[in-house]
Amino acid sequence: MTDGAQIAAEGESADRLAPRSRGPWRVATRRYLRRPIGVIALAVLLALIGVAVEAGRIARYPVNFVDLAHLNQATGPTLAGRHFFGTDYLGRDLFSQTLYGLSTSLRIALMVAASSVLVGVLVGAVAGYRGGWADAILMRGVDVIVTVPVMVVTLVAFTYFTSLTPIDVGIVLVLYMWTTVARVVRASYASLREREFVEAAHALGASPLRIAVRHMLPNSFGVVLVAATAVIGQALVLEATIDFFNLGTTQLSGPTLGNLVADATKYGVPINQVPWWSYTFPSLVLVLLLLCINFVGDSLDQALAAT
Repeated sequence: MTDGAQIAAEGESADRLAPRSRGPWRVATRRYLRRPIGVIALAVLLALIGVAVEAGRIARYPVNFVDLAHLNQATGPTLAGRHFFGTDYLGRDLFSQTLYGLSTSLRIALMVAASSVLVGVLVGAVAGYRGGWADAILMRGVDVIVTVPVMVVTLVAFTYFTSLTPIDVGIVLVLYMWTTVARVVRASYASLREREFVEAAHALGASPLRIAVRHMLPNSFGVVLVAATAVIGQALVLEATIDFFNLGTTQLSGPTLGNLVADATKYGVPINQVPWWSYTFPSLVLVLLLLCINFVGDSLDQALAAT
């Protein structure tokens, strides 16, 4: 092959590859990677998720272990001893308890996010694609749910459950939080239904279900992803708040970051004498988790904004 023919062949190959390299998701990925705070937050978030998944192996003690030598005498954190985060007045190792709490809190938040996305996408897609009376009825229902404070919903649920499990808490939160996803999906579908590719699919005889799932849902995936990260953060905050006020899970169902912080104030000692390590480490892990999720969500939103 001559040099001219080789150059022409390489040019044709580059032209074939160019559209793929300029795909919207590749562009969004490059934009995300240009944001150091987003990359760092994603790395830390993935590390926290990995720690939560392997909590049973990383923790030095079982979830219900009580060190009788430290019962009623909380000891401070030490790297040289057996308790990195110290112990509480119940004789529990706070390092192990924080790992288990992280695992439980993340499991609840991810379950809430997955269920909320499923329900929210379904309701928002029907409302945005169909419009008219379907949109009016579904969105008015969403407005009614949003006007009810989530804490009121939790209090009502608590009157029917004597001891909430993580699954119970997740179900209660999903009943409220799917509305966040439904609103953004509805807005996305309402905008997309006027686009040329949707009209072309109609002209070719595609069914409404195929158009909504095959053509419109992939184009709404970005807003769904951003909404899901927001739901995860909101679920973590609400779950921790519920547990802090003894309305959620108990230690019998497994520790969470929220009830670990709450337990620090229930040892029968004045509040100014509560050992600082008993609430500091669970709180720091919760704050770090929320910061990472917020930074990842903001970076995703900006990276997908113009794709």
